[in-house]
Amino acid sequence: MNRWASNLYSKQGKEKGIDEKTIERSLKQAHALQDKGFPAILTLSHLAFHTGIKHHYLRKIVSRDLNPYRTFPISKRSGGKRYINVPHQDLMKLQRWIDQHILSQLSDSPYSYAFRQGQSIVDCANQHLGCNWIIKIDLRHFFESLSEIQVYHVFSDIGYDSLISFEMARLCTKVTRSNSNKYKNKRWVSHLDSPIEDYNDTRVGHLPQGAPTSPKLSNIIVKNLDIEISKIAEKYNLAFTRYADDITFSIDSNKFTRKKGVDIINSVYSLLPKYGVRPNPQKAKIIPPGARKIVLGLLVDTDKVRLSRSFRKKLECHFYYCNKDPLIHANSRGFNSIIGLKNYVTGLIAYAEQVDSDYLNKLRNEYGTINWPI
Repeated sequence: MNRWASNLYSKQGKEKGIDEKTIERSLKQAHALQDKGFPAILTLSHLAFHTGIKHHYLRKIVSRDLNPYRTFPISKRSGGKRYINVPHQDLMKLQRWIDQHILSQLSDSPYSYAFRQGQSIVDCANQHLGCNWIIKIDLRHFFESLSEIQVYHVFSDIGYDSLISFEMARLCTKVTRSNSNKYKNKRWVSHLDSPIEDYNDTRVGHLPQGAPTSPKLSNIIVKNLDIEISKIAEKYNLAFTRYADDITFSIDSNKFTRKKGVDIINSVYSLLPKYGVRPNPQKAKIIPPGARKIVLGLLVDTDKVRLSRSFRKKLECHFYYCNKDPLIHANSRGFNSIIGLKNYVTGLIAYAEQVDSDYLNKLRNEYGTINWPI
């Protein structure tokens, strides 16, 4: 991104009657941001200019007068529903711009394997190969636990002015309905008066799962949590990874004990409130020697990451019936169309290719390539 034309800005500011001290302060801030590799953004109008999005549209979102998300549920692998929030087209464009020009310049945690370019679920599982013990901790409602205030500090710490940091934080977060029980918790209610009357909605937003900015923001916000957890791992000589809301420790020692595992879980739990996240105790596991070692759905009990038996059985079933009559198979499995089944099976195939391409080639040799009638 080209540097700002500071002389032109100064000239136009004087023509509009802005006092020289304000202009000088703005130029100083803009140069400081650009020197660090970030775009100079001083106002919401300035952000609108950068992104080509209309100012009044952005203002409505910041004021919480508009809900610019389409929300729909998807089934979770472990049961229950996960809600995806897809931004409307213009907000999607703006969030992608923020992600590309601002967030991508920031470093995040080396212990996080989700949402990082060049890293995959396989890379994460690889860290735990050949282990004897595994400890798993699950974070409840991960994205929904990370607040607008935490996002504000991401932008403010870069050097953006408090008002534009607040506005960008709101553009990267969403709220739920006004009568939600969530807003009975003081953490999710703001008591600060905004200098702009339109911005006085007291609901504090959270990261929406489905927004382009949420993955990177989540990793930045919990970076220090990962660092604190890594110190616990070092104390016990454990391997440690986090993949979004899945925290995993492992060790190949036979001297490790279940009591140590419980101590580690309790130590991690004590850190979580500081970062606004909560554990799901029902999903915490200590897996001892002799039990199957699965990380993120992948087997890690040998020197190579492998697909689980249940996944292989499911994929083989789809290959068999899709080669017989995909329409009947789609109906029997509850898909509304062949396209829906195709997209689902194609996703499974891509996953298998990433983990074990030899197995997938063997499957194709046995059943043949699926010929979709569309």
